[in-house]
Amino acid sequence: MKAKQFIETLDQGNEILFQACENQVKAYFDAQPSKEELVDHFINRMVNERMNLIEISGTISRAESNTNPDELVLLAKQALDEAKHFKMVKSVVEHIIGGEFDLESAVNSQLGNEHSKGASLLAKYEGNQDELMLALYQYLAEGRAARNWAMMAECVDDTYVAQTYAKIARDEKFHSNIGRRKLVQLLENNENQERILAVVDEMRKDLYTINCLKCGVLEDSKKMVETAFGAL
Repeated sequence: MKAKQFIETLDQGNEILFQACENQVKAYFDAQPSKEELVDHFINRMVNERMNLIEISGTISRAESNTNPDELVLLAKQALDEAKHFKMVKSVVEHIIGGEFDLESAVNSQLGNEHSKGASLLAKYEGNQDELMLALYQYLAEGRAARNWAMMAECVDDTYVAQTYAKIARDEKFHSNIGRRKLVQLLENNENQERILAVVDEMRKDLYTINCLKCGVLEDSKKMVETAFGAL
């Protein structure tokens, strides 16, 4: 199967995941979580952006000497975006609490809680060492993030938070397209297509589970995911 056609089949499966997660994001914010819950929620999101920054920066630092400069430019752009997102989500937390907070304590409070963040999947699937898995992570995880944050921007009553996350959502879509671009190059190889098929449903379920940890579970969403990808 041609790479672009193969990716189109992946898109169809991703749409199920994205809709399931969007529905849970909407339900979470429609329920008007408390100030304390929102602070915890966005600190978790802030640290995830920091983890992405570190992982993508590490990928750049380990790049082979023959790496295409265009790819390095795209990865560097993503790393800069992740740094900006870290700062932007920090400002969201400050906006909610009405002042500054102890950043070191906030970051350290998330140590040992990496499993609740999408960035943890880079290590699980060895995306920090395997260009195919990195591309899949960017395409899938950043694509889900783009849809989640766009939905959040629609649901949140607070204009500052909504505008901040609308901007982040646009960046995440760009990051997803970096992964798609790389997959188009790599998936002309049938062996790589088989490798993707061996892990993609598991990664989708992992991303859904992470969504549940911070937004709760909607039974309809859970059923959508399990019907498409297997039992959680």
